[in-house]
Amino acid sequence: MLLRRAFPLVLVGLLGAGCSGDGGPRAAATSTPPSSTASGSASGSASPSPSPTADLPTGCDSMLPFTDLDRALGRPLFGQTVFTKGVAQPTIGRTGRITCGYGVARNGRGVPPVEVGVSTYTDVESATRRVQATISQLRSIGATQAEATVSGLPATVLGTGTSFTVVLAQGSRTIAVTLQRALGGSPDRAAAAVAERVLANLEQ
Repeated sequence: MLLRRAFPLVLVGLLGAGCSGDGGPRAAATSTPPSSTASGSASGSASPSPSPTADLPTGCDSMLPFTDLDRALGRPLFGQTVFTKGVAQPTIGRTGRITCGYGVARNGRGVPPVEVGVSTYTDVESATRRVQATISQLRSIGATQAEATVSGLPATVLGTGTSFTVVLAQGSRTIAVTLQRALGGSPDRAAAAVAERVLANLEQ
C-alpha cells in the first residue's frame, strides 16, 4: 500500500487543466520529510500577499489535508503529495500560484488523481478573465459544461473524456479542482466537494 507522503519534485512547463494552467513558469517544488500522512507544507519564504483578501496557501496540507480530501471523496486516497509553487505572470495579472497533486504514484509519474490549483491576481477582473479563459480552453477540446454553486459562489463544472474540473473565482483568487474519472464514483460531485473544503480552509 502506498504511504501518504510528500514527494520532492522540480517541474517546469505547462500545468494541466484549470486556472493554474495558463502556461506560465513554475518555481521549484518543495516538500517536507516523508510521513504516514500527507504533508505538503512548503519550506522557505512565503510569497507576498497580493491583497488583504486573496492569499496563497503555504502548502498542500494547509489547503487540503488528507482528512478533508477523504471526506470529500468518500474514501481514502493513498499515494504521494506533490507541491509546486508557481511565479508571478504580470501579462495576465497573476501574482502567484500553487498546485497540489494528491495520490501521485510512488515513482512520481502519471497524472495525479486529484489536482488542486490556487492562483492570485491583481484584481477581480483579472481573476474572472482567467476563469473564462480556462472554460474556453476546455470547451475547445470538447468538454461539457454545467453551472454549479460552491460555498455560495458560482462555479463551472467541465467534463472531458478523462476528468472533471471545477473552476471558480473568489474575489481576486481562482480555484481549480480536477479529478480523474478513473477514481470512479461521481467525480464531478466529488470535485465540487473538494472545492468546498479548499475554500473553507483558505478562509481560516
